[in-house]
Amino acid sequence: MARPRIDCAGHCAGARAKRSHWPALRHAVHVLHDLFTSRDYLDALERHGSVGTGTGWTPLPELRAPTYLKTHSWGEFVFDFQIAQAYAQRGLDYYPKLVCCVPYTPVPGPRLLADDDAGRTVQAEILIETARTRGASGAHVLYPQAADAAVLEGLGWLRREQLRYVWHNRGYADFDAFVDALSSKRRKNIRRERRLVAERGFDIAWQRGDALTGDDWECVYALYARTYHRRGQAPYLARGVLRDWARAFGARMQFCTARRGNQIRAMAFFFVDGERLCGRHWGAAVDDELLHFELCYYQGIDYAIRHRLAVFDAGVQGEHKLLRGFDPLTVPSFHWYAHAGFARAIADFYAEERGHIAAQCRALATHSAYRERS
Repeated sequence: MARPRIDCAGHCAGARAKRSHWPALRHAVHVLHDLFTSRDYLDALERHGSVGTGTGWTPLPELRAPTYLKTHSWGEFVFDFQIAQAYAQRGLDYYPKLVCCVPYTPVPGPRLLADDDAGRTVQAEILIETARTRGASGAHVLYPQAADAAVLEGLGWLRREQLRYVWHNRGYADFDAFVDALSSKRRKNIRRERRLVAERGFDIAWQRGDALTGDDWECVYALYARTYHRRGQAPYLARGVLRDWARAFGARMQFCTARRGNQIRAMAFFFVDGERLCGRHWGAAVDDELLHFELCYYQGIDYAIRHRLAVFDAGVQGEHKLLRGFDPLTVPSFHWYAHAGFARAIADFYAEERGHIAAQCRALATHSAYRERS
């Protein structure tokens, strides 16, 4: 299934600015506990056409939570294509669907933007009512924080689990101290990989996004876009989105670049959100697995240690992260379906899937990169 292409006009740096679709969030600033549900983050996506007309993401500004009416399932990272296909086989429409999430950003955080469980309950009920009035097949809350998850589960929403890998700072003094905590095999592997990258003569450095030059921006966006073009896809994010985020977040948006001379050959960008570092996207002029590990994992771990951050979330998927000191864990999403028959069948499917995910998580934990503790 090909992902719908985003309007070309939405990717132009000079695209006409659009009015914010998130006025309701002004009154929820005190409960916006993370960067990704801030107006600066969400508005940039709409202003430059990464959501809105032609993208399959229709913002619903009347809702307090970041919610979209979707006509496809791309950019969510909680995959339901199999469910959509089952609907189609029975002559039913799965799209549109209502999705409460941060577009293209599988990072856990607040979704039901309220001060307490009573407010969260109201928000969940509004999502269901909006799904009904909009003719959506269901409502979905993706990557919610624990308080939201508890309310949704109590209300009977269907819980789905997804495996992910997160690095935890165990009080390491520096990167060497982290590596010393690993098994002998993993220590040798990481040191070998970093040595091979160092021998290639890259100048690797961190730089805040709002300090990049105009030429640097052209380069980093081209590298980001190449990651998608290799898969035959249009980039999710417009160039203007990245630049607006950099201006809005300052030191909280960081780029790690690998240069030869004055040319950036590879880059990864990250957000600092409270006590966590969140890796978002990467790009390189050539396919280079070791350079990917260096910029996206080892440099991120080193940054988190140096800045005393508790968690490094490098993004979804990737069992290879386990070998590099990341811990396997699960993150939930919650779902309500209007069709009662499908809801029962999907509930059974999710229950079975949760069992498999839990077993996989336990099995992966036995292959931890860390030394066994006595």
